[in-house]
Amino acid sequence: MFFGHARILEGRPSLRLVENAQYLTHDPRSGKIPVIFDDARRMVHESLDHHSGDRTPTWQATAWPEDQGAVTEEAPEGTYLYVGAIHPHYGHFIVNTLARFWPLLNLGLPDLDRRMLRPTLLCHGVGFHADWRNAPFVPEILGRLGLSMTDLTAFDRPMRIRTLLVPQAALQQDDYAYPVFAELCQAIGRDYYAAEEVDADPQPVYLSKARLTGGVRRFANEEAITAVLERHGVRIVHPELLSFPEQVRLFARHRVILGANGSAFHTLMFAPPGRRVIALSDRLKVSATYRLIDLITGTEAHYYYPVGTSSHVGDGFTVNFILRDPERVAAELLDKIARIDDLREHDLRADPGSWHLAPTIPPLPRRPGRLPAPLARLRGAWPGFGRGRLDAGAKSSGG
Repeated sequence: MFFGHARILEGRPSLRLVENAQYLTHDPRSGKIPVIFDDARRMVHESLDHHSGDRTPTWQATAWPEDQGAVTEEAPEGTYLYVGAIHPHYGHFIVNTLARFWPLLNLGLPDLDRRMLRPTLLCHGVGFHADWRNAPFVPEILGRLGLSMTDLTAFDRPMRIRTLLVPQAALQQDDYAYPVFAELCQAIGRDYYAAEEVDADPQPVYLSKARLTGGVRRFANEEAITAVLERHGVRIVHPELLSFPEQVRLFARHRVILGANGSAFHTLMFAPPGRRVIALSDRLKVSATYRLIDLITGTEAHYYYPVGTSSHVGDGFTVNFILRDPERVAAELLDKIARIDDLREHDLRADPGSWHLAPTIPPLPRRPGRLPAPLARLRGAWPGFGRGRLDAGAKSSGG
């Protein structure tokens, strides 16, 4: 199940022209950055980042500060395009920042002549002064748009902007998405792989968080899963050790990608449409943002919650989840991989919780065995599957 909404909207997001827009700066007391305001100090709704259908602000202050007087200083002349906050976190950069870059599609991808016609890109500075060596995907993605970090403008004091274009975000968390966002991201990613590479490698890949020293959420005993998977021929990858182009190529080349749900799967936005994903969820309800990404990229995604998962805080993560029986989870993941071609139909008949979704009432499911039965099916497609551990230094041409 998913919490929030997963609405795919037709057409293009709105692009609002605001004259005499009011740009305010970060409030150290609240820790928030204001939205854009119009000349009457009203919120420009297109500048809001929200989640869920009730438009709950994600990180912004939406009211004019009581102690803020009139903004009298004017920005340099010219037309500005507001692109929100520049987040150094991979997932938030894609969902909360890049989703406002869609108007650049109308100006062409990287084209120096057309670039001269582009407006000044105005942003707020969540992480704007961060050490971008820790977030190399930001200048890499901007470079694919014919931009560099120097093309971004942020003011350190309130400013009046005579002509500001404010695009509606092409994706809002747990609420809606426009297909144009997928168009933008796939235009960014398509040069990272050749057409003949798509689905060229049948070896399944598991995206592991085991080497992360901090973050939001993880399965603390995930390595017990990956040990079993690797023995049966699944390639174990740590995304943070790959460059952004290598990650995109990985998603393009491999037929099946597995892992614990997280920002690493946002790379689907840049990969060819029609990827196949098997994801472990730490909750029964998954953020609808993942569903939105699946829908606009044509991803065939399957989400599973390991029954009996517990959790605790600390160890550098907001939440640590503990699998009750990681070896059993690994065995069932292997079974899912082997059934990938008809996994949806199989699940509808085998999972009692999905009976009401099936076109006909299925028979009572058998309790699955300790080890997956249909491994031979996948061995036929890839002889290395299930026949011992991979060489420690082996890796695909995707990096």
